[in-house]
Amino acid sequence: MKYFVCVAGVFLLAIIISGIVALFRYPKEGSRQVCYPKFFAILGIVSSVLFYIPTVITAFLDEPVLLPLGFFAFSLLGVAFIVAFTNCRISYDGDGFVKRNFLGIKRRYTYGQITAIREDMREEILYFGKRKIVVDAFLVGGAEFIGFTKKRYRTVHNGKAIPKVKRSGRDIFKGNVYDPEGFVFAYVIVSVFIVIFAVFIVWYIYFAPDALDTDEMQVTFETFDISDNDIVLKGTDGSVYKISFADELLDTGAIEAVCDGESVVTVHAREITPDDEEAYYSVSAILSDGTYILSFEETRRLHRQEYFPLIFFPIVFGIVWGIYIVGSIIVGRDPKRFGKKAVKLFFKDGYVKY
Repeated sequence: MKYFVCVAGVFLLAIIISGIVALFRYPKEGSRQVCYPKFFAILGIVSSVLFYIPTVITAFLDEPVLLPLGFFAFSLLGVAFIVAFTNCRISYDGDGFVKRNFLGIKRRYTYGQITAIREDMREEILYFGKRKIVVDAFLVGGAEFIGFTKKRYRTVHNGKAIPKVKRSGRDIFKGNVYDPEGFVFAYVIVSVFIVIFAVFIVWYIYFAPDALDTDEMQVTFETFDISDNDIVLKGTDGSVYKISFADELLDTGAIEAVCDGESVVTVHAREITPDDEEAYYSVSAILSDGTYILSFEETRRLHRQEYFPLIFFPIVFGIVWGIYIVGSIIVGRDPKRFGKKAVKLFFKDGYVKY
């Protein structure tokens, strides 16, 4: 995992440098280029770095592998913003234009190849037979490009305008909402994040270290103490060992009995190095004379019991988001029936056709 993080760091650094270079080469006004705003690059650089830092920390602290991978996945979202800012561009002149996609692959078009255009509130779509190019309203230089394209099309086609394609009313909003694809995309993306969050929470609740995730060591304990539901044991070498979230069902007597400064027990534990306190070993199992006085199953039970309430967060988020989706679809399909006050609960001004 540490090797992967190092390689990923080199990859991440290369992408960030390319994004910074692209910022310095940002098209000047009137340069006949269309690209994403600088905000994309800045957001991508900041978010990729911020999420990569906990990726490194959790990887080198030997946390469960899914934890650094989770942080790295969010770091990759920042990388996607940087790549989009760097690669997704349109360069045009009097003869035609070159469209470069997310992977940097270029494709050249002429104005005579345009077959239709669809104009919406948030985007313009140019059609080239089965192919199409979407020019979002937030793209820098997008409006100028569409205006220039319309003029060049008229010149090529003896004054005729680009044929317009009307949006079909066969969508989830029955044609009453602008950019329905954008709303569906947002529904899917947020839902996916809620599912990922739920999976992570469930994994975190039910995952606990086993023998493969811990170090086996021979230890002699000399002190036994209970502090804030944690059992704190101290070895004869001065090392501190903790059993977290102890309750009344745990057989603390058997554990206390071996804390006599003489008994040698087998301990399965992981070293934890907090920022605000001294390092200690998180104990997952203890064996005395080959018999478990603290089993892996017992520590898993304590872990589940402590963190089970976390599962209500994704459940609540999912219910609220589901209500929002259903409500927005119902209102969007018949906005006149519900009135503007109800519409404003789900849509910003200008998105709904009355």
